[in-house]
Amino acid sequence: MEIPSSETAPWNLAEGDNNGLPRIIRYRPDLEPFIGIESHPQRLVIIWEYDTENSSGMPSDKQSDEMKAFEDVLASALDPNRLAVLAFILTSNGSREWHYYVSDIEEVGQKINNALSGFPKLPIHLQVESDPEWEQISIVYSICS
Repeated sequence: MEIPSSETAPWNLAEGDNNGLPRIIRYRPDLEPFIGIESHPQRLVIIWEYDTENSSGMPSDKQSDEMKAFEDVLASALDPNRLAVLAFILTSNGSREWHYYVSDIEEVGQKINNALSGFPKLPIHLQVESDPEWEQISIVYSICS
């Protein structure tokens, strides 16, 4: 069984609260059968911190457009062979996080660098964590169902 593309997969949206500010989670319910797949034991978190122009902590329309373009470039680079599987995106209080499950972090890093070479410097930083059981997406499922 092959992991579906994030481009064709269904996405769900869950809204919640984070210390009085809205929190939005966009996640893929179709990944449940793949939880803990041995080929993708690490989780890459790409964090984009932004200045909020409103009291909600949500990005402006312009910021959202920039983040969408960024996400599309990442999808083009990482999704075709499922080198990295985008599982969920969390937006709240001045930051957006993209959570990927990754097969080869070195290759993913190279693909990201190549894909972003034409972009101006972005306010992002990356974290890599061991998550062989896919605990974080499991938590998202338990919170959002």
